[in-house]
Amino acid sequence: MNLKGMKNFLIDMDGVLLDIAYDNFFWQKHIPQIYANEKGCDLDQAINITHTLFHYKKGSRDWYDLDYWSNMLDIDIEKQKKAKESFEKIKLYEGSISCLEKLKGKMKMILITNAHRKTLNIKLQKYDLSPYFDEMVCAHELHYVKEDVQLWYMLRSRYRIDFEKTVLIEDTIKNIYMGLSAGISKAIYLGNEKYTSSNKILSMSSINDVPSAFN
Repeated sequence: MNLKGMKNFLIDMDGVLLDIAYDNFFWQKHIPQIYANEKGCDLDQAINITHTLFHYKKGSRDWYDLDYWSNMLDIDIEKQKKAKESFEKIKLYEGSISCLEKLKGKMKMILITNAHRKTLNIKLQKYDLSPYFDEMVCAHELHYVKEDVQLWYMLRSRYRIDFEKTVLIEDTIKNIYMGLSAGISKAIYLGNEKYTSSNKILSMSSINDVPSAFN
């Protein structure tokens, strides 16, 4: 795949730059434990209740909305995300900063994440990625998620991005499909899901490999 001539780089955060293990721990283990403590129920019951609610909303705008979950569970989710036990688990993938340093200045860099702005700000407190990006966009604020093609049209219009000269890097194949269907030229896929081969999708094993695609 020839990526020369590309002018814009849209890059996901969780699962691409940051280890998704933090988010998995927070929602699958930490919040059920807090729920059990505050509601006075056993952990198995708390897991069943919270995981059922999460499953129902996964992939929707509410799923990423910290305020929604604070109201739904009667737990201060932002506070829990800042708690030491959670915060210390936020980790960068090895090579993330090196990759960003190599790409910065070569093209317009835009972070596009489904994460709520509060979640993004917490993660930036641990690792300030802002110097590497021209824009840091939370899909939530455009009223859609990346799994919805409307998000990509909104993104293109709001930030006046020429999708014909744009590369998307993602770890979720559905998000790539949506971006490409909206007109994004090329995508780099860092996930493990099976997908139909396409000359628009370049699969790579990690963020470390990305700069080589532009040589």
